[in-house]
Amino acid sequence: MFETQILQRLAVLVVCHDFAVGQISSRYLLVQRPMSWFKAREFCQRHYVDLGVLSQEEQYFTLLNATATLNASFWLGLQRQSTSSDWKWVDGEELRYDDWHRRNYEGRCASLEAMLQKAKKLLARYCDESHMIVCQGPLSPQPVSVDSVGNNHVILSWNVSAFMQMTPHSYNVTTCTNTCDTLFYPYTDGCALMNINISNLSSATESFIEISALIVRPDSVTGGNVTLRSKPTALRVRTVDSGGQKNVLIVILKSLKLMSLAPPLWIVYRILKNSLFLREFKESDHDISLLELTTEDTTVDLRKTRGIG
Repeated sequence: MFETQILQRLAVLVVCHDFAVGQISSRYLLVQRPMSWFKAREFCQRHYVDLGVLSQEEQYFTLLNATATLNASFWLGLQRQSTSSDWKWVDGEELRYDDWHRRNYEGRCASLEAMLQKAKKLLARYCDESHMIVCQGPLSPQPVSVDSVGNNHVILSWNVSAFMQMTPHSYNVTTCTNTCDTLFYPYTDGCALMNINISNLSSATESFIEISALIVRPDSVTGGNVTLRSKPTALRVRTVDSGGQKNVLIVILKSLKLMSLAPPLWIVYRILKNSLFLREFKESDHDISLLELTTEDTTVDLRKTRGIG
């Protein structure tokens, strides 16, 4: 218990927004107390989310800048796979950049060597060595898609990273127009997609929306809980004009009405067309009969004339 209290007090915020009592908004946290890689991961999973994941190289350089003045080695959430030489982060993603200080084919756990002068500071080490830790805080939803906009509501969605799928969490959604309202949406375990419906909005009005991921963790220092919050993702959405919606609905209804009249009109057209065809056919047949009779009569008359002569 005493060790855990010391670790909590030694936790240093690296990237932090809106720090408040009982609530921390952060991405990466440094714990300046040496321990093995496996103990480090257990600590991060209990008090934060997991060991630090730097899946993008820009995140790697952000952490380099934050640790530039520290003369220490920090465990990362990066480990060599047992059956290959490939390195993967603890969320399952592969290492996509090459910033190794030097190649070491024996160590299976990776550290960030902050004391080195060069930019390449990744180093493979034995997992039972004791080093300080980079812990991972909750991830903000990225990106957020606007799936539907009505005159009084919007439907938003975003992909939940594999990292956050492994962690029970919820989302804090603040919507501001003239005033601000905040709602909480719990995450359903195992879902790769999060959908929310924000209702009771005003027609033809722009709203400012912020979405943050929240994780509640036990705080051994105070005996209560501490809430970690991700950096918020912000967007603006404008609801549809209700009058415009009515006009669109009228056009659709008129179109449907015309479509409903199409079948009977087609039948009438076919009947009229068939009637005209029959009439033309009868008139044509009558003309042929008259022509045949006239020819026959002419032939008889010629024969009679020849007999008399």
